[in-house]
Amino acid sequence: MEHGGNATECDISPREAEVLELLGSHFSNAEIAAQLFISVRTVESHVSSLLRKLGVPDRRALAQRAAVDQPHQEPVPPPAPLTSFIGRARERVELSEMIMTHRQVTAAGPGGVGKTRLALAVAAEVAGQYGDGVWFVDLIPVTDPGMIATAVAGALGLGEQPGRDLTESVFGALAGRQALLVFDNCEHVVDGVALFLERLLAACPRVTVLATSQARLMVPFERVYQVPPLSLAGESDAVALFMERAAAAGWPLDPPRHDQIAAICARLDGMALAIELAAARYPTLGLDGITAALSHPLRMLTGGSRADDRHRSVRAVLDWSHALLEPADQEPLHRMSGCQVVSRFPRRSRSRDARRR
Repeated sequence: MEHGGNATECDISPREAEVLELLGSHFSNAEIAAQLFISVRTVESHVSSLLRKLGVPDRRALAQRAAVDQPHQEPVPPPAPLTSFIGRARERVELSEMIMTHRQVTAAGPGGVGKTRLALAVAAEVAGQYGDGVWFVDLIPVTDPGMIATAVAGALGLGEQPGRDLTESVFGALAGRQALLVFDNCEHVVDGVALFLERLLAACPRVTVLATSQARLMVPFERVYQVPPLSLAGESDAVALFMERAAAAGWPLDPPRHDQIAAICARLDGMALAIELAAARYPTLGLDGITAALSHPLRMLTGGSRADDRHRSVRAVLDWSHALLEPADQEPLHRMSGCQVVSRFPRRSRSRDARRR
């Protein structure tokens, strides 16, 4: 494709392409130099070269050309919840305040506690504060810590660009954006996520990251929000969740059964996934049957067809968490449980954890 009749796209070097992209985001020469770790004089040289190669008269024309040449990118929408979000009023306020104050927040907690649903609810509430919106990065399919940039690029709608590293393409696309990125399910690739975020937060000063993970990411400036189980006291979120899911199955509960439902939720420690799975069994077991079946919770708390294999049952959640441990850490659990847990999920590297100790 001709640019001003004087040059073709292939005449532009990868570095010049980066400069052009930042010009399109209205960065000054000094800001471009800081962004690309080069001198202001080098930036000026690249700008002069771009003016000549693209056959345009001035810097404003370069910025306009960059805006035309850059493909329109749409964020990958967060997964649409198929069920209503129940409760968590205090948690939503607290997590929202942390996101607005800090650039990297990790919503941490055990599997099944409800981290993803809380993160999605909060992201929807604060989306209006980010001019370029919310971008969702699902890390469940990622098994190689070195493929984090590929997952993010997919979320941004970016493809491979000849002569340009994919990580740099991601940083270039986000350099001038005011956006919230949700990195969901980081625990099995925490090392790769941590290294990527350290560079991302330095290169993209207007980007904020909300991560969900069973473990801290241990990156500079990280703020951790421990996601608690659903409340069990007073106007219990746990009881409200059970009753709503039971009603959705076509079997609404009478308020007088509140105490028995509260006892079931307490037995399940307020864990959102376990409560949902138990409520799904209400039409067939009733409250008395659920109470009796909880003597074998791993057998009873099994759902039907779910998009995420890890959430088909409480046992699957435990398998996923168990697979994140090294054999030496798994052994005490085996001795306490008196059984061997076999998981099909990948084990993450412990190199970063070794440094944490």
